[in-house]
Amino acid sequence: MKGFVLYERGKTALRDVEKPVCGKKDIIIKVESAAICGGDLHFYNGTLDLGNYPIVMGHEFAGVIAEKGPDADPYWKPGDRVVSENTASVCGRCPACERGNFVNCPERRTLGCDENGAFTQYVKIPGDLLDVYKNCLFRLPESIPMDIAPLLEPAANSYMAVVQEGRLMPGENVVVFGAGALGLLCVQIAAIAGAANIILVGMPSDQKTRFPCGMKLGATHTLINSPDSDIAAQIKNICGNSGATLCIDAAGIPQVLKQALDIVRNDGIIVRIGMNDTSYGYGLNELNVKSVDVMGHMGYNTTSWRNVINLASIGKLDLASLVTHRLPLSEIENGFQLLRRQEAIKILIDPNA
Repeated sequence: MKGFVLYERGKTALRDVEKPVCGKKDIIIKVESAAICGGDLHFYNGTLDLGNYPIVMGHEFAGVIAEKGPDADPYWKPGDRVVSENTASVCGRCPACERGNFVNCPERRTLGCDENGAFTQYVKIPGDLLDVYKNCLFRLPESIPMDIAPLLEPAANSYMAVVQEGRLMPGENVVVFGAGALGLLCVQIAAIAGAANIILVGMPSDQKTRFPCGMKLGATHTLINSPDSDIAAQIKNICGNSGATLCIDAAGIPQVLKQALDIVRNDGIIVRIGMNDTSYGYGLNELNVKSVDVMGHMGYNTTSWRNVINLASIGKLDLASLVTHRLPLSEIENGFQLLRRQEAIKILIDPNA
């Protein structure tokens, strides 16, 4: 079978890869759909060093159980439609695992980053993981189309950021910096949660595709972040005395975190989703003076997943509107180029074509 392989830093190719072998407790998933993540783009560009080569990329995916070992969890059976949380292994003993926050396990390994992932036809879910982490897989309701199910992974990310970490209450104002897929999903989750004003802040390149999508998903305002724009004044004018209770930094660059700290109201919350290695370079007195909570965000938990699946299954969570392109695995390089040029939001990959 073919797989999209990252074989050196920033170097990729479609290569022949071996189908995973099913052990006594393992589950093999036939991948029906996968999506390119912004993190994948960083590895593709070489801006982040995966440090583990060669590796089949891809960690947002859904499929059907094709095979299970004789001692595998009897909860699962061949033919089950599933969506994966993309964990490959955890220690099961650390404080994070004790609390069920498996994504924060310091020994966690991830499909598509540490172990072969989903830009191919078959993926193995190890039995040792299933013993420790029962909800590393979820059954996919028939009401959720298989081809858009990979978007449940970034949706769970966004749910964690806005609802669980951001503690958003109906009627509060939200500012989302960054109009990529995670930012747009944060906009939608904020709308579902009952936010009053939802202000999406992006770049000039977001005006053609991403801002219209953001408005469709629930943004009440879109603002362009540029040196000539006074973002703080515009947001203050929109939010009035209530201010912005929650700022989501889905961009990650230091200037945005500084803007969020200036903009968020006293006793507000900033959740940092985006990542960047650049030094912060600003003072932090406002953090104290305004009594602001800054949350470092990484992933999701079982609650995040369960709730976004429920929302999508009844049609309250719109995943399809984020999909701008559908490509066969043979054209995946084109998908990465589209994302590099910011001409796409989410690209779905058919690994069987």
